[in-house]
Amino acid sequence: MTETRSDLTLSAALRVMAPLVELLLHEGVTYTRFANALKATFLEVAPSVLEKSSTRVNDSSVSTLTGIHRKDVREWRSVGQPLPQAKAFSAVMEVFTKWANDPAYCDEQGRPLALNRTGGPGTFEALATSVSNDVHPHTLLRELIRLGVARRVETASRDEDDKVSLCVDAFVPHDGAEEMLQLFSDNVGDHLAAAARNLSGNSAPMLEQSVYADSLSADSIAAMHALARQIWSTAFHEIVRDANVLSKQDRGHSDANQRLRIGMYFYGGPNQKT
Repeated sequence: MTETRSDLTLSAALRVMAPLVELLLHEGVTYTRFANALKATFLEVAPSVLEKSSTRVNDSSVSTLTGIHRKDVREWRSVGQPLPQAKAFSAVMEVFTKWANDPAYCDEQGRPLALNRTGGPGTFEALATSVSNDVHPHTLLRELIRLGVARRVETASRDEDDKVSLCVDAFVPHDGAEEMLQLFSDNVGDHLAAAARNLSGNSAPMLEQSVYADSLSADSIAAMHALARQIWSTAFHEIVRDANVLSKQDRGHSDANQRLRIGMYFYGGPNQKT
């Protein structure tokens, strides 16, 4: 029997789901719990799909599109519970990004400087205040240290000012599970959104490409991983620099209602079974 496009799409989605299911099981999320939660996602997304096809949104159309019983659709629509939204890009992440990229807080090679904790321009206190007046600099520093992306620098004498420095190349907190999972959902979600948009063929394709190679040794994988990190480090600084310039240029304009996410990923593992 010839497979339909929906059959092919489902098969592709299931392959994408495999590592996600592994994560869910590792974190104690069962099939029943996930399936029940997934129903809410179908109900939340369905109206936008119907609107794009100029179909009236009601209990019947949502039920027909999703396959969810009308009673459940009616109950959901009457309660009107939207999916939980991701938190806004936090002040902690903004401080990290500015510290890692702003020339005022980096050396001539673009490496983040160790900063005096308090004082005037060029200090961590000034950096934190430039990002947010709602959160005290001490609170932001404490959170950066808790997440493992900043540390206090030992000084030679008690007379020297307290210094702090960044200690990682990317914002990947070790102890902040909530922050890690938000980054996971934001990054993977937008990657999937770009790929799904390209498959729809309704607009100009977005950048979504990769390089694949197999039959490699573990040493070769490590070498390519190092190369990918080196390339991303250079691209990251250039992208953030230009994005900051454009953000300042567009801020306050009536049409400044767009967002973007640019990323890069690397994965190495055993050859796929055929």
